[in-house]
Amino acid sequence: MNLTLLERVAEELRTGLAGYEPERISGADADRMLAAFAEVERLATAGRLLSARRVESSNVWRRKGHRSAAAHVAEATGTGLGPAITTLETARQLGELPATDDALRDGRLSEAQVKEIAGAATVQPDAEQELVDAAGKQPMSVLKLRCRRVRAAGTDQHESYERIRRSRYLRHWTDNEGAVRFDARLTPDDGARLLGAVKAEAERLTAEARRAGRDEPPKALAADALVALASATSDRERGGGGSGATSPPAPGAMVHVRVDHAALLRGHVETGEVCEIPGVGPIPVEVARRLAVDSILSVLVTDGVDVRSVTRAVRTIPTPVRTALVERDPTCVVPGCDVRDRLEIDHLHEFARGGPTELSNLARLCHWHHYLKTHQRFRLERDGEQWVWSPPPERPGAGPPRWRTG
Repeated sequence: MNLTLLERVAEELRTGLAGYEPERISGADADRMLAAFAEVERLATAGRLLSARRVESSNVWRRKGHRSAAAHVAEATGTGLGPAITTLETARQLGELPATDDALRDGRLSEAQVKEIAGAATVQPDAEQELVDAAGKQPMSVLKLRCRRVRAAGTDQHESYERIRRSRYLRHWTDNEGAVRFDARLTPDDGARLLGAVKAEAERLTAEARRAGRDEPPKALAADALVALASATSDRERGGGGSGATSPPAPGAMVHVRVDHAALLRGHVETGEVCEIPGVGPIPVEVARRLAVDSILSVLVTDGVDVRSVTRAVRTIPTPVRTALVERDPTCVVPGCDVRDRLEIDHLHEFARGGPTELSNLARLCHWHHYLKTHQRFRLERDGEQWVWSPPPERPGAGPPRWRTG
C-alpha cells in the first residue's frame, strides 16, 4: 500500500471535515454520508489491525522505548492498554483466518464483528465462513450468540464452565460522585437466576409505581429490585420482616433453558445440538439438570413438541408456541433493534383478516416497532431465515427501502 496515498487521503478527509456542516444537507444525504463514513471507518480499522500486527512483529516498539507492543499501540491510537491488548490479539488471529481477513480488507466487517468471529473461529475453523456470512445479515446480538455457540461446541463445556466458576468475582467501587458501582463475573446459570430474580422483582415494583402514579425508568427500578432482594435476604437472616413499606419481593426466578432432547438424555451435547440459556449462552447439560431441581425451570426441548404444527383459530397463543417464540426471537426482530425487554407479540398477517395463530405467522417486536407496523403502514415479512422490515413509500409509486436480518 502506498503510504503517500494514505496520507493524502487522510489530509483530504481532514480538510473536508473542517468545512462539513451537516445542518445544511438533507436528511437523506446525511444518511448516505453516515453510510460512507462507516465504510471508511471499517476500512481504516482493517489497516490499523494489519499495521498493528506488523508493529508488534517488527519490534519497532522497543526502539521507541515502549514497555510492550500494546503500550505502543495504545499511545498511537489514543486508547487504553486493555483495548490495545485486545487489538493485537485479534490482529494475530487474522493471520489464520483468511475469510475474515478478506472480509475485513473489503470493508464488510467492523472491528467488533471481527473480534467476535476471530474468538470463535480460532476454536472452530470450519465455522469461519458461516460466521462471516452471518455478520452481513444479522444484528450484533445474534452474531455474538452464534459465536458463543461455536466456541462452546469446540471446547469441553464442563471445563469451560468450571473455569468461569473458579474465576467468579464481585467487585465494587465508589465513583467520583460517591455512587457505588458493581462489576461481576458469574456462571451462566447463576447469572440467569440473578437476572431472572431482578426482573421479576422489577416487574412487581413497576406495578407498584404505576399504581402510585410514579413514572420510573426501567433501569432505576432494576436497581431498586436488586436492593430489595438483598434487603429481604438480610431481613430473613435476622428473623425480621423488614420495614413493611412495600410488599415482599417476588418469589424465585424463572430460568429458561433450550436443550436438544437427545443431549438431555445423553448428558452432553454433540455437533449440531445445543444446551443454552437464551440470551445468556451455552451451559453443560449437567447444569441444566441441576437447574431443574433447584430452580423454577422452563425447558424448550427441541424435538418434544413440534411447534410448527401447533395452530389455533383463536388469538390466544398456545403455550408451546409462546415458549418457542420467546426462544426464537430473544430480541425485537426488526433489523438493528436489540431491545429485549417488554416485547409484544404480533401476527404478521392480521388475525382479523385470517392470519393463523402459529409460529410462522408470529414475531416479537418492541413497542415502538409494533406501533409503526400497526398504525404507520410499516411492513414486516419473513424471507427464508431473514426478517425484512419495509417502511411505507415516501411518495406514490416509490419502492420503499428494505432492511434485512437473519
